[in-house]
Amino acid sequence: MKRLLLISLLLFACMQIMPAAVFDVTRFGALGNGSDLDTKAIQAAIDKCHSAGGGRVYVPAGTYIVGTLNLKSNVEFYLENGAVLKATTDLSQYQRHNAELAGIFYTEKSDNVSIIGNGCIDGNGMSFMEPGKEKVIGDYEKKFTRQGLEFRKVTGEHGDGPLYPKDRYHQMIVFSECTDITLSDFKCKDSPYWCFVIVHCEGVKIHGLYIDNDLLIPNGDGIDVISCSDVTISDCRIYAGDDAIVLAGYGWHHGDPGFKNIRKPSRNIKVDNCILQSRSSGIRIGGNDLNSMSDYSFSNISIFDSNRGINISVSDSSSLENMTFNNIHIETRLHTGDWWGQGEPIKISAMVLLPDRQEIGVIRNLFFNNITCTGENSIIMIADKQTQLQNIYFNNFEFILRKSAIEDVAGGNYDLRLNAYPDKSLYATDIPAVYIENAANVYFNQGNIGWKGADKPYHTYAIDAVDVDGLRISNTTACPSPAHPELPALRTRDCTGVHDGILR
Repeated sequence: MKRLLLISLLLFACMQIMPAAVFDVTRFGALGNGSDLDTKAIQAAIDKCHSAGGGRVYVPAGTYIVGTLNLKSNVEFYLENGAVLKATTDLSQYQRHNAELAGIFYTEKSDNVSIIGNGCIDGNGMSFMEPGKEKVIGDYEKKFTRQGLEFRKVTGEHGDGPLYPKDRYHQMIVFSECTDITLSDFKCKDSPYWCFVIVHCEGVKIHGLYIDNDLLIPNGDGIDVISCSDVTISDCRIYAGDDAIVLAGYGWHHGDPGFKNIRKPSRNIKVDNCILQSRSSGIRIGGNDLNSMSDYSFSNISIFDSNRGINISVSDSSSLENMTFNNIHIETRLHTGDWWGQGEPIKISAMVLLPDRQEIGVIRNLFFNNITCTGENSIIMIADKQTQLQNIYFNNFEFILRKSAIEDVAGGNYDLRLNAYPDKSLYATDIPAVYIENAANVYFNQGNIGWKGADKPYHTYAIDAVDVDGLRISNTTACPSPAHPELPALRTRDCTGVHDGILR
């Protein structure tokens, strides 16, 4: 009996250390010479790996020109150091899912699937842009700004972009209705649209990715995790023309690949130890959502040289709640070009998107701890009358509003697009360091609100609050802008339950 047990244990140990079956793409005809199309050969290796019960698809060093590939269950796709998957410019090589073309990977209804290794996925994004032709904000959108038609005007060759896109594939890497996904250690560069969309999935681990999208490419998001649960994103560097990380509850998105209009909540998502740069938002949460979002946590994150830091919004019926932000450093500035955002370190908004749709969800229970922000616009918290921002806490914080190098062409405005009100979308306004409208239970404890050279006439109060029920400020130093030293640090209008604990 003991002998049989020993043999069984030895067999089990051998099984544990036996390598998985390896399927080298070059043995299926992939050339990796940077000119021939290798899609069919690589797909043949994926299909064989899957039919054999799973294993590793191995991509050795080389440059492999590809259209759309489909990963499958139990396939580990391994990019060796020096291996590059490069997107072909021939749009006929990409699969159409919903109304739009998917990019290099489209994977759906698969389990235990991964992309790992130290190689690179190159979206070839600049090949899908019009060289030197920039997207600009329309004249109608500019009409409510302080500068009018001169808003964000660029002198010289170009400003912060974005360039105008040609026809292009959309999301470069798509996972839809999948479980147990691992994405680890490889590099992505120059996606011509969102780099990743992970939608209607559960059990996702993203670790150590380096996403280096060209900052002039519009819609060039880093990682979009949509209507998913049980997700971790850690130790990533993401530089993106559009939002660096998006967590949202869409069921559908303009016919893009992967979206199935599935109704289920998005919850239990954790983002740690990431460095982010964006021409839009470093972190964007919510939007036009049909699925509720809850129980997200963010820690040890640096957002630099971005248009917005953290952007939290609802504009449809679903709510957003129970989110924590710990040890976050944010640095934002005003940008030129047709990007959403206006230099806000933090923006929290609940505003209806369509005039005939009045139902809107609630944003509540947001906890910010150990937050430092330096930006060129207000921290904004604003809600329509149909709803209310509830229970927002800042503890151990510093907010500094600084002078902008392009304030003459961009300063003194808020950008709350998209919403149903043209005059409250992109519009001129005074700029306090913190602006709050229509909220309940907003607390500031142990912090500092200050200014750095921001001395335009529109720079005003440290905190300007309208229609807030329960505003508590304690152990906080604050002062009005250098332009108006005669103003109080705090202005309240139609507020109740105010505790002014500003240390003057």
